[in-house]
Amino acid sequence: MPFVALEKLHQLYDGYRKAFTLDGQPLLLLQENGRPVLIKNACPHAGASLTYATASGNNIRCPLHGIEFDLHSGRSANPACGGRLQFIPLVYEANLLGVETTNA
Repeated sequence: MPFVALEKLHQLYDGYRKAFTLDGQPLLLLQENGRPVLIKNACPHAGASLTYATASGNNIRCPLHGIEFDLHSGRSANPACGGRLQFIPLVYEANLLGVETTNA
């Protein structure tokens, strides 16, 4: 599968976030607590963009309704939201962070 680079590793820092569209899917790359994460850029509760969500510790809070999601499990503690964050596996190649895709 072809590798698609998203960011150079030295550009990442806690609080980093950048929105991408890959194969027509909105994605959000962020880093918290030294851990980069790539998620679908849509709140599981209402589909709102998470680009401007607040993140702290291991949680990200949707700017639309304030629902928090755990950046490890993808779950929300709020019983009104049964959905989970959708994680996309990251791939490291040399000094780059990216994804493997089925499209060239």
